[in-house]
Amino acid sequence: MVYFLYGPDTYSSRKKVAEIIGEFDKKVGAGLNVTRIDAYDRPDAVFATGRNASLFQTKELVILENASLASREVQTYIRDQLGGWKTDRDVSVVFWEADISDEDSFGKSIRKHATKSQEFKLLSRAALMRWFDEAARKRDVRLSEREKENLLLSFGPDLWALGHELDKIEMGWSVKGERQEAEKIWGFTDAFFRNPRNAFLPLTKLLDAGYETIYLLGALVSSLHTAVAVWWGFTHDRLKKAGSGLHPYAVKKNVELAKRLGPDAVRRLYRRLVAADIEQKTSRLPQQVSLLRLVLDKHQTKTSA
Repeated sequence: MVYFLYGPDTYSSRKKVAEIIGEFDKKVGAGLNVTRIDAYDRPDAVFATGRNASLFQTKELVILENASLASREVQTYIRDQLGGWKTDRDVSVVFWEADISDEDSFGKSIRKHATKSQEFKLLSRAALMRWFDEAARKRDVRLSEREKENLLLSFGPDLWALGHELDKIEMGWSVKGERQEAEKIWGFTDAFFRNPRNAFLPLTKLLDAGYETIYLLGALVSSLHTAVAVWWGFTHDRLKKAGSGLHPYAVKKNVELAKRLGPDAVRRLYRRLVAADIEQKTSRLPQQVSLLRLVLDKHQTKTSA
């Protein structure tokens, strides 16, 4: 039997994997003949798939992850085995993929032979709200509507991050403090995309406060990804699709930025951020220098009209 679980909502797909393992354990016995293989990290183990059943247990469950990232040799072997695994009554293979295109030929081969296939898309705004309310209820965490909005604005559809934040709140952590810290970061990233030199003062304050340069650069990259997604939706008249999973405030804010962005500006911004990242990791100079150069570079990209 072949299962295929894929899509960017890895929180839900991991939960589904756990459910499949739980059902298998009930039938066969906890911990017996369950094998997890990362096809990218352990390609040799793939070739033993379906051959590990013990003398006392004939049933075997294999969780095969990241096969789409494996070598051509490994993928060819998997393609050759799919038909046999589909009809095998003793071996069940669960393919788990976090990021695979609907047009990927290897993914299509798995779907073609899969007994069950399920895509895990990022939750819509309404579904995310339902998930959040249920997760908070299970933890007996009570939040005001503003506190809930703050968390959803900060982490969007990232269920791993939201679950982690709810765990922290359950243990006594305050939402207000985290929100204030997040606003400092947003102040810096917003200033950078309006005009990089405007971000110099916010940057120096964050560095003085002890923020790691790699974290601040990551915040810029994350903000650029959001801005480009909204820019694409805005310029292709598909804003609703591009903004799914984003907070309405983030979409509105980035629409204003999208009106001032063009393809050349987007490319320059990406190149400058990549260059800063490489400089941080390879230069002998203090890491802060790469960020300071990023905001003070005379060839910087201005997005304002």
